[in-house]
Parts: sequence; C-alpha cells; structure tokens
Amino acid sequence: MPRKILSSFFCIILFNGCTSTAENIKTSYDPDYKVLDHGKLDVIVKSRACALILEDAVSGAKRNAEFHLRSVIGAQNHRREFQEVTRYNEGQKICVEMSVAALPPL
Repeated sequence: MPRKILSSFFCIILFNGCTSTAENIKTSYDPDYKVLDHGKLDVIVKSRACALILEDAVSGAKRNAEFHLRSVIGAQNHRREFQEVTRYNEGQKICVEMSVAALPPL
C-alpha cells in the first residue's frame, strides 16, 4: 500500500513539474497587430512573436505578420517585403517585432 501512495505522489509531482515549463518552450504569437493602410496594396502590418530560439521567433513573427496582412488585403495578387523592426528579451524568451509590406506584383 505505501508503494502505491508513493508512486502516485511521484506521478503527481512529475506531471506538475512538466506542465509548468511547457509555457516557456512553445512559440507565442501576439494576437494584436498594427496596420497602416493607405488603400489598395499600400499596406504595412506590424506583428510580433516570442520563442526561446531566435530563428523560431523570427519565423513566427513573419508567419504572424503575413497572416494579418492576408486578412487585410484578402486575395489580391501581391508580393511581400519583410523587415525586422525590433528584437528584445521578455523573461527567458526572445521577442521579435516584424513588419511586412504588400507590394504590387512584378
């Protein structure tokens, strides 16, 4: 009987220990974004993402900005130009703010 109690206690500690660090591992996307819209394809969107690894933060910020750009201009034919606005640390994570501009197709 004491073995079952100890093993269940150990399992509870193990599960709680793993779930608290899961938030630090995944890439987080900021649902807020900024839009500068002058009409048609003259649109600039700024967005950000945070991750433990710089490459994940940059690619996440690009994906997030591109997603919000598509929500603004819809299915219009365009090309994109990305630019990193700022990079900073937030706790253990690296956060990147990225802007994307919609340009006319070539």
